[in-house]
Amino acid sequence: MSDKNSSFINLPDLPASVDNAVKNLTDKPTQGIGQTFADAWYLVFGGITQAADKRRMKYAHDLELYKQELSRAISSIPEEKRIEPNIQTTAQALENSKYCIESEELRKMFVNLISNSMDNRYIQNVHPSFAEIIKQMSPTDARILKTLRPKSILPLVDYVLENSQNHDYETELSTVYISSLSDVSLENASFSISSLERLGIITINKNSFIPNESIYIPYEETTYYKDFSLKAISRYASKRANIHKYLGSFTPLGENFYKVCVK
Repeated sequence: MSDKNSSFINLPDLPASVDNAVKNLTDKPTQGIGQTFADAWYLVFGGITQAADKRRMKYAHDLELYKQELSRAISSIPEEKRIEPNIQTTAQALENSKYCIESEELRKMFVNLISNSMDNRYIQNVHPSFAEIIKQMSPTDARILKTLRPKSILPLVDYVLENSQNHDYETELSTVYISSLSDVSLENASFSISSLERLGIITINKNSFIPNESIYIPYEETTYYKDFSLKAISRYASKRANIHKYLGSFTPLGENFYKVCVK
């Protein structure tokens, strides 16, 4: 924030050897919770320097945004709900976030995690692993996750090349998910669903599917599947494209992660 006195998070002065672009983002602590947080911030970001001017300016800009967003988020917590930050969660979140603050989607997740870890209404849902989960996510993973709802069931399919004679099959594209994000390709959305499964956010059940099969009709109408079907017909006498239907859902960990870091 341009007005230092309005910032809830007041950060300590850095040594003269530290880059001025970073030093200018800091000021002295004035409040109890701010002191604890400022100490953790200094330990993580105190020694950051950037070799290239353009990179340094971009990082410094994003770091300032991060500071402002954190300050607003923490300040918005009602005073009676505000608690001391848990150093295990906060320090890990700050450490991991320094690799991600240039992504708005990931930065906002870290802001949510850190601020909600200081709010007693969320403390039972916070887990130290959340910082590592965010660090391992791509911005697309974060965007896809934001479009999902923890209590909803995800229709998922595999596009397979199936032999009509013995019903053996080869998987062409797995964990296919049609995202509501128009700028995210089918392949990238599917990759993100696989990533969210790996991170423990969602679980996939290939032994069950959504009874209302009309939900799966859009998967038969994608350009990818239509092209795949035509290629199968033109190349093989006994092999055809087919769809294996199943579903995905949030894990308990995923529900808590969503509540703390996404919602």
